[in-house]
Amino acid sequence: MRRFFGRLTPAARLALGLISLIVTLLLVIDLVLDLVPDQSDMHRRIRESTSERLAVQITSLIQTQEWDTLKLTVSESLARDKEILSIAVRQQDGRIVFHAGEHLRYWSAPPSGQSTLTHVRVPIEADHAHWGDVEISYKPVTPQTLGEWLQVPVVALAFVVVPAGFLAFYLYMRRALQYLDPASAVPDRVRAAFDVLMEGVAVIDNAGRIVLCNQAFRHLHPDAAGEMMGKNLSQLSWLTGGAEAPERPWEEAMRSQTVVSGQRLTITQPDGGESKLILNASPIQESGSKTRGCIVTFSDMTELYRINELLIGNLTELDAARAQVEEKNEELRILATRDSLTGCLNRGAFVAAAEPLFHKMRQEARNLSCIMADIDFFKRVNDTHGHMIGDQVITAVARALSSHMRASDLLCRFGGEEFCIVLPGASDDVAMEVAERVRGQIEQNVGDGIRSVETLHVTCSLGVASLTAGANNLFDLMTLADLALYHSKQTGRNRVTRWTEGLTHGTKNVSEAVAGA
Repeated sequence: MRRFFGRLTPAARLALGLISLIVTLLLVIDLVLDLVPDQSDMHRRIRESTSERLAVQITSLIQTQEWDTLKLTVSESLARDKEILSIAVRQQDGRIVFHAGEHLRYWSAPPSGQSTLTHVRVPIEADHAHWGDVEISYKPVTPQTLGEWLQVPVVALAFVVVPAGFLAFYLYMRRALQYLDPASAVPDRVRAAFDVLMEGVAVIDNAGRIVLCNQAFRHLHPDAAGEMMGKNLSQLSWLTGGAEAPERPWEEAMRSQTVVSGQRLTITQPDGGESKLILNASPIQESGSKTRGCIVTFSDMTELYRINELLIGNLTELDAARAQVEEKNEELRILATRDSLTGCLNRGAFVAAAEPLFHKMRQEARNLSCIMADIDFFKRVNDTHGHMIGDQVITAVARALSSHMRASDLLCRFGGEEFCIVLPGASDDVAMEVAERVRGQIEQNVGDGIRSVETLHVTCSLGVASLTAGANNLFDLMTLADLALYHSKQTGRNRVTRWTEGLTHGTKNVSEAVAGA
């Protein structure tokens, strides 16, 4: 219903309202002053008079026993009065003396014995006694056909006055609105200036009705291309989405008499697309702070939103690409710093990390220990079982070494079957204990772990040296640990040796021991 009235022009809506108001006033005046006669009361009086007159004639003819005249009178009365459906003369014993019309069809005795508007019973007296009754059936008072309804004064008034009045009011209001139309009061140069604006602009009165809108506003939606003047901005379903809201931005601006800006709005287009808008509403005030209306602007940000979405998509793809690059860089870093077989640090990465650690420990007067480890008889393993088994042995030994390391320790595959461990902050005794645990684990578990070769026995020789020996640099420290390892090899293998002065065959200082090595 709202959609139907929304399609009417302002002149048609005004004419419909005026004629509805006039008809309502006429009905109220009739209810108070009783200008239109009551149809039921009028029928009652007429039918009472007709029934009494006919009863008097019939009574007179019965008393004189003029039966033929009686029949003629009854038949003529039925033919003459269109309101009468049937007439019958019934004696007191219930026998019908004479009837005209289909009396058995139309007559229905009133339950209480009292006459009604459609069934009238008049008693007949003869010789001062009740002789019988005259029974008259009348048509219903309520109209039964369209023609009968049109004869009712109120209905006839509605069918004549309403269309004629609506047409008269419509012609008058259309003519009057041509002079009262707010758009006609706006100069063409002002409307042209509004049409130049890229933003959609709608000027509304304090009731929310549109009094002026520009071309950009009409381009917001296909439904806005029609007549917008006089329509309520809050009732435009394409603009509000058809959803009820406590208060629209322009309503808030007029109520609070403040500018409402930066409101986001989405308009769904007929093709399913969406237009993204930024809405601003500024109240129109006159002297005395009285609000006369509001200027509402609509900035179309659809293209900017689309570009932002593309930018966000590109940034997401860029982040994914950056993550892939970082992942590849990490893989390259691992490849560059780690031994591909064991995962231990390679020699270059080990030296780069261990040298600063060596100097830091010396500056802080803290100890640093170095363990050199070498797999015993590894060449025999390769020659006997092949390089595949040899690689498995190297991997298992590296795993055993790393299982006894702290997060701050450094493990390096220094050569083919040789490993180097740096333990910052560890004393000689701690380093010896770690080396011994590693040696025992390798002896007990590594050989049995190579399941493809039965009775494979793997052992490892280790040498330990620390800063307390007086090494001046990392190379010196590793050389001392290697001399201790050499001593383990020379004295039977599968053992741990701590470097001491006696291992250098009588040399007195570290530099000489290194030079002799």
